[in-house]
Amino acid sequence: MKKLTYSFLFLGTIIALGGCKEDSYEDLIPEQYDKILYLKNYGQQTLELFDDGSPVDYSLTVVKTGSNPAATAQAQVKIMSQTEIDKDARYQGNNYKVISSDCYTYKTEILDLTSSETYKQIKMKISPTKILEEINATKGENPNYVYTIPFRLSSPNDQVNEEKKDLILKLNVTKLSIYFKKGSQTVDLNTLPGDEWAFETGIAMVSGVQNTWDFIADIEVDQRQEVLEEYNTSNNTSYLMIPDGAIVNTNAGVFEAGNNETAATIRIQRSGLAKGYTYLVPLKLKPITDIETITVSDKMHYIILEYPLDPEDDKINLTVDSFFDIYGWHIASDYGNMLDDDNSTHFETQYWAVTGNSTYGTPLDVKLGKEVHSVMFEYITRGTGSTNPSDITLWASNNDEVTSNADSNSWFKLGEVSNTPAVGEEYKKFTSKVYISSTPFKYLRIAVKKGNSAVDGTASSAGGCWGVAKLTIWAN
Repeated sequence: MKKLTYSFLFLGTIIALGGCKEDSYEDLIPEQYDKILYLKNYGQQTLELFDDGSPVDYSLTVVKTGSNPAATAQAQVKIMSQTEIDKDARYQGNNYKVISSDCYTYKTEILDLTSSETYKQIKMKISPTKILEEINATKGENPNYVYTIPFRLSSPNDQVNEEKKDLILKLNVTKLSIYFKKGSQTVDLNTLPGDEWAFETGIAMVSGVQNTWDFIADIEVDQRQEVLEEYNTSNNTSYLMIPDGAIVNTNAGVFEAGNNETAATIRIQRSGLAKGYTYLVPLKLKPITDIETITVSDKMHYIILEYPLDPEDDKINLTVDSFFDIYGWHIASDYGNMLDDDNSTHFETQYWAVTGNSTYGTPLDVKLGKEVHSVMFEYITRGTGSTNPSDITLWASNNDEVTSNADSNSWFKLGEVSNTPAVGEEYKKFTSKVYISSTPFKYLRIAVKKGNSAVDGTASSAGGCWGVAKLTIWAN
């Protein structure tokens, strides 16, 4: 396992919040002092650490200077306690939390600086893993804690610069991890050629560290219902979860040493999708099995696949021959009124007889002319709106016998139709949702049980009927 090495003196990995520049001789040393000690880096500073499971080498430097730089000196750097920090007026109100000695290896001892030495380095080891454990264990006490290692320079015999004797090392620990570079991508499938596509998502190593490992970053689709519901609720959408039949495979990203980014892909096939819907593909990163110390972000990448019915290409070319009346309850001469551009004319079922049955009411049956898996329809209500249809269900079949056998049991239900215009709403346009089926169908039954009155065979006398001025159907 590689180590991330931090050194104030050589690597410069500290973000300085206090003053750290080299002071001039005149500013630093009063003439009456032949020697004086100070910390090269002092004040409040932030140390960025990355937890890869290994301890971090860290060093700080005691500097000796003065009017007699050849003089010897003694110094000591200790780590202050929580009590000392809390009592020091300079540090009160900063929410400093001193980490325990379990998080580092450090020995406080006297440093002897010889006549030839102008500085002395102190080395220690810091454990980002232990620090994270301590943060997780104590952050409930105060969410505003600033976790620190506070150093103080002193000397048994020599002068110490009071302004440069303390180093408050604020610790910012990041778990070594990978994440998706983007949160989402949206694709209109109608703009893509072919029947199978590969969608790529970028993956990156957390910023601030150079990757030194070779490992695999795999992805998977999280198809849990709660994932879909949470997304739709948060984004005010009504997407469908990507079905299993649309997923061909996923291909992992490959990280190589020296490379902080890669990409994974998922392949989707058209045949597993129904037109008229938007699908959600929630991708998540799988745990890294090669290197346990590299974690994965739990934030997902969402691929949003828009697959609308095309208003032109998917429109069914209806003619009067598209309709058939297996029960004999229609006014066949009215079919053309649904297909013209004149909303003053309309189609209507027979009103001079009691029509309908308890299952289908008085239905309008349509030949779609091709096998499809999805369908939506639109109608405009007639003038006066007196016979507007309601209590509607959609049925479908792929069996040709439905055109000649009124008792055929090959119809299967697509769903209920809701929020239709009320009786009396004239020239009102209604557009249904898209209905989908895993089973192909080429016949559509619009089953209506109520118009101006019941048309489900329960009426006690004639007069009940339903009608519309215009009908349009899209299917694929």
